[in-house]
Amino acid sequence: MKLPPLPLVILDTETTGLVPRVHKVIEYAAVRVDGGKITDEYEQLFAHEEVPPVVEVLTRIRTADLAGKPSFADKKEDILSRIPADAVIVGQNIGFDFGMLKGEGLDLTDHPWIDTSMLASLVFPELESYSLGYLSTVLQLDHEPKHRAMGDVRATLSLLGKCWERLCALPQKRIDAAKEIAGRGPAGYKMLFDALTATTAKQDPSWLKRQKESGNESIVKPFALPPSQAGSVVLMEEPLDPLHMNKVIAAAIKDTKMTHWVTVKNLDATLRRLPSSLKENKELRILYPPMQLLDEESAKSFGQSASFATPDEVTLAIKLAWYAPRTRGDFPLHGGEEAVWNGKIACTAESATYANQFNTIPSVLLLDHRQLLNFLIDPDHAAHGATSGATDGGGALIGQTSVIIDDASMLEDTATKAYGWYCDVEALRAGAQGNDLLTRLIDVLQLLIEKIRQFQDIRYLTPSDLKTPEARGLREQIDTVLQTELTPQVKWHLECARKIFDPENLSNRIAYIEQRPNGNQSLHSVPERIGNLLSQTLYHKHPTTLLVPAGSSDFIPEVIPPAAGAQSKYDRGPEAFRIPITFHENGMPLEDLFTNPPSGKTILLLPGKSSIEDLYVKEAVPLEEAGITLICQGMSGGQGRMQAEFVAAPTPALWLMTPWTFEGIDLPPETVHHLYIKALPFDHPHHPVVSRRSALYRDAFGGYCVPRVMLRLFRLLRTFCRFKTDGGDVHILDERLFSKAYGKRIRQYLGQFASGVEDRKNEVSAVKATPKTVKKPGAKKLADSDGKQLSIF
Repeated sequence: MKLPPLPLVILDTETTGLVPRVHKVIEYAAVRVDGGKITDEYEQLFAHEEVPPVVEVLTRIRTADLAGKPSFADKKEDILSRIPADAVIVGQNIGFDFGMLKGEGLDLTDHPWIDTSMLASLVFPELESYSLGYLSTVLQLDHEPKHRAMGDVRATLSLLGKCWERLCALPQKRIDAAKEIAGRGPAGYKMLFDALTATTAKQDPSWLKRQKESGNESIVKPFALPPSQAGSVVLMEEPLDPLHMNKVIAAAIKDTKMTHWVTVKNLDATLRRLPSSLKENKELRILYPPMQLLDEESAKSFGQSASFATPDEVTLAIKLAWYAPRTRGDFPLHGGEEAVWNGKIACTAESATYANQFNTIPSVLLLDHRQLLNFLIDPDHAAHGATSGATDGGGALIGQTSVIIDDASMLEDTATKAYGWYCDVEALRAGAQGNDLLTRLIDVLQLLIEKIRQFQDIRYLTPSDLKTPEARGLREQIDTVLQTELTPQVKWHLECARKIFDPENLSNRIAYIEQRPNGNQSLHSVPERIGNLLSQTLYHKHPTTLLVPAGSSDFIPEVIPPAAGAQSKYDRGPEAFRIPITFHENGMPLEDLFTNPPSGKTILLLPGKSSIEDLYVKEAVPLEEAGITLICQGMSGGQGRMQAEFVAAPTPALWLMTPWTFEGIDLPPETVHHLYIKALPFDHPHHPVVSRRSALYRDAFGGYCVPRVMLRLFRLLRTFCRFKTDGGDVHILDERLFSKAYGKRIRQYLGQFASGVEDRKNEVSAVKATPKTVKKPGAKKLADSDGKQLSIF
């Protein structure tokens, strides 16, 4: 293994949690490298009274293993003595380890350091994830012993060697560019790139050229779009067919008599599924939202910075030089680089780069919901000046136009975001690097946030919160900072914060603070009602076609209120794309899925993260011993890592997640064999938006909550259809489908999508069991959880 010719210390920790000083380091391991050779290895367990069960499973470190071990303080000097003053510290997501070690009284942040996850994202752009587990699998790293700190250290060292090999294969012009940029940043990356010697390579390696993703290249047969006129809404029933959106776009391209604004909920996912024959058609233009686009002027200023304050800025600047991206999807943006992108170089709605997309537009524009809704309420938006040959002049939104909205069952949620104000504190802080005045303001903002939220993850803002001297002082400081020179990105977030903290703006709005599990904080303010806003800005002004789930037009009042105007239905015939669905009247012991896992790959949807954690603690070890892959939301990394590991896993494999996460996953076709839904995916009743909106209905549960769960179930089925195998089936285990009056209503609604409906009372094995039977002590049926997963607006 070839390594950088630098003195290195590769380290890793195992901890009882994620929060420094609250949680403790229970294991430390390190390897010292000099001259490319390992010269020292060190690992140590530390005393702790009780290791949480989930940590015992993650680390395989039991409370009993720590009995009689020294405290961290006892070994602090021993650890320090093994780290030379001139050594570069290397770690995977090293910022976490630094934070936990600092919480134990050991501050190593003055040393130069390198994060191998960021380095891997720089030179392995083709990979789906940069987690150590996934990288160990695809790059065949030495990762023994698994789960333990020394195993992670060895894998990190092996990963560093793989990254170094790719760096050494670069042509000199790429190396010189990286050296120049790294020379303006912190010492670790400067030392790494300075260690690269002259190379004779002239051509870029193939990995530096990212391959464009394309979807199913099957021939798409367009259908005739329904006629529409201003002041009316056409409802087109949406099937489960994964290619349906491609057919809609093909139909819009075929109709060149007018400009079609085709809007989707998730533009990135739609583009991944779009075949190149449509994506490259001259009559189609993709309109990227501002935050997905690189602001050319901001990027130029960023690249010319005299210095870079953080390693994330260094790696991002190198990626901009190497990959020359236009959008976020053009290069491997990773980790803390995302906050730098959002805070410093992404477009805003006022950016020239964003506005240029609306110059001389073709007949079909593909964009996301939020983008369309944003410029419908902004008369100065560049979209209103866009013209094309398909219009009669006066702007592309005025002449012969048609607005087609896919996934209209999600329009309430996306409109809530589009008509809302949002301030990302992490993006603000990234944008404040080098600006002392702004940094002090953000410190004051976070202090006030902490005082108001009182350790709550979701906290409403009330008039009394915003009329205090502290809140008034914050508004004055924001006004002062807004008069200074700021990047457009920072200015946008600050202006949102200013409006959110104004008590005069609380009327008819829902304002709240949110803290994510990773500690990131954000401010939100959204309209109390959405339907009337949609009517005023969209339905009464533009011919609109809404793609809605079959049979749903009567129960989406927030999307189609009485004020929406005339409505007509466009029937494309009976549902042709159906799937097997089984309703389990008496529920089903989830134990069956773990003792006799179904053949193939199975996804189990659970109502909350606590129930996922309980099953992980109970099932992970016996499944691993049986050679069965178990992936769990919250325990197996982020979405990208989980997707990549699930695709790469041998069968049988189980993936546990919440329904809200499932709606957003993207897997290759023919990947998943079975989908199990443990409980009906109702919104959490205490979510600030759901609770306020439902209270406005005469029957809050039956008139608002039940329709929303029916629409969500349709979306879960449609998501499954995008990557299910031939014969893939669905099992719904909630007993309320039979014990509650609304259960019959839901069963009847879902029946129209089923190729065969089975109501199961006496449980038998749902699918053919694999020969890999997991042996373990008898287990009880999992009780329903009061899961805390929230619907994300």
